[in-house]
Amino acid sequence: MTDVMNQSLISLDEEEEKGGVFAVSENFGIMLRHYRIKVKDMTLKELAEASQLSESYINRLERGEKVRPSVPTVLRLADALDIPHSVLMATTFQSSVENNAPMTLADVLIQNNYVINERTLSKEAKALLVKINEFLVQCPWSPQSKVKDLYALSEMVDEFKEAI
Repeated sequence: MTDVMNQSLISLDEEEEKGGVFAVSENFGIMLRHYRIKVKDMTLKELAEASQLSESYINRLERGEKVRPSVPTVLRLADALDIPHSVLMATTFQSSVENNAPMTLADVLIQNNYVINERTLSKEAKALLVKINEFLVQCPWSPQSKVKDLYALSEMVDEFKEAI
């Protein structure tokens, strides 16, 4: 990358910190890093080049040190990672719920859509995920019940696998 290009990237990063920006969810950096490393197997340098942002700025976003990217920056990152804008935007805005009350896992499972093996989970599969989650939380899991609990869980997993 040329010095002129590096300077323009730094200027863009500094400009975003001054205005026209919003605070993002603490999950944004986690999601960004997950897609960069686990899904796309990209280095910081590769993402920086693809998004035309500086490596250090992306790194600070991932670590949660920078929490005020502009919407165009979020969209450029989504484009560079080749993921739908909605995936990254979904973790961008902080919750407007008072005190940022955490959601239950069941709420998260119900309110979101998921892709497994390149197929969107059906309503039935999501319901089975909720059922599995509730079972895991509520089962006694004592030395006397482990075999029975594992069998019941395996039956639910089989049902889930058939639904996807």
